[in-house]
Amino acid sequence: DFVDHKPTETGLGLPISSLVASRDANSEIPEGDYFYELVQLLKREYVDPIQDEQKLASGAVRGMLSSLGDPNSIYMEKPEFDAFLDARQGTYQGIGADFALTIKGPVNPDAAKLKEQGDGNGGAEEALATIPRIPRLTVVALTPGGPAAKAGVKVGDFVYSVDGHWLVNTDLILKFRDAQKRFEAKKIPLTELNKLRNEVRSKTERALLPQKARAKLATGTEGNVEIVWERNGTFRTTAIRKGASQMSKTGSATDGAIVVRFDANVAKELKSAIADKSSITLDLRNNVNGDFQSMRKCLEILAPVGQYGVISTTRNSKLQPLIVKSGNLNPPKIRLMVDESTRGAAEVFALALSTYDHATLVGRDTGGDRSVRQIVQLPDGSGYTLVTGEYRVGNSATKGGKS
Repeated sequence: DFVDHKPTETGLGLPISSLVASRDANSEIPEGDYFYELVQLLKREYVDPIQDEQKLASGAVRGMLSSLGDPNSIYMEKPEFDAFLDARQGTYQGIGADFALTIKGPVNPDAAKLKEQGDGNGGAEEALATIPRIPRLTVVALTPGGPAAKAGVKVGDFVYSVDGHWLVNTDLILKFRDAQKRFEAKKIPLTELNKLRNEVRSKTERALLPQKARAKLATGTEGNVEIVWERNGTFRTTAIRKGASQMSKTGSATDGAIVVRFDANVAKELKSAIADKSSITLDLRNNVNGDFQSMRKCLEILAPVGQYGVISTTRNSKLQPLIVKSGNLNPPKIRLMVDESTRGAAEVFALALSTYDHATLVGRDTGGDRSVRQIVQLPDGSGYTLVTGEYRVGNSATKGGKS
């Protein structure tokens, strides 16, 4: 157990009270002590001097977020986080696209059992077979006239490989597991099974995690990238040159509509844009990484006082109401232009207004991402997003109990 921060040391220089020396599997270690002890151990015992403690802290954040297994709660190194912040203002690097890690395809039903049975020596097949499901890197928005759009990329396309590096996903291993079962049932020959086994091995030798591919495609303004895209089961290869590209900024007009991007200046821009207007059309397309608090300020400008749905979490059964406290007593008639690139704060905004009869949606279905995210920048310039809730329309106390 941890008693204080000055533990007695063993002959190897390791603190007896250290986490790595603890043999009591049932002991509960306070999180603060856990991280303090580990940092002290690294500083004292690691083979090379620890020159940058901030790097240790950022690494801890990266590991904790990764352990959540949430495709919307992600850590970004400084270059990617800078590009992420710029994109929220409408300025893009890379191939001019927004990406999301989306859960697609079936869950591997044998993952838990195979992980328990595995000994760690099964190579690529075992490594992939023990993962329930890996997110796919999916295009969710494109800058008009940007590099990706010019290459024919569409919202909904999956990134299959980048510069010859296959993006890890469980589709291949599920195919391999199915072949194993068919081989055991004597429905296919060994040669067919081995062909798939070799494909798994060759692809994993040059594999790339989806998050790494996202960073590569979203940063930089020079150089070419060769990308294989998957769309409806078919594959297409493009060579795209990176470059700067631009989304329409808040307050500008497209198709007769006012563009709204949920950044720090949006409330001021929106208030000015709707002044003395009895009806307005707002463009929420290509709107992915908006700030939730900025979106709430826009609701206060456009909507009457009232409740507009709830924010829910599985860790707490108590629902947090989304309430407009001051509101607009005489809001204009509102049309909202949406499509599958309307996600996050923009999707919540569209649903909150339209469900409660304060706006009409124009366009295709929204993207299906109603997560509420906190965006945090760390001292070294890296940063992360953290999902803090999910929006849903209505509960028993709201209009019509809509859901």
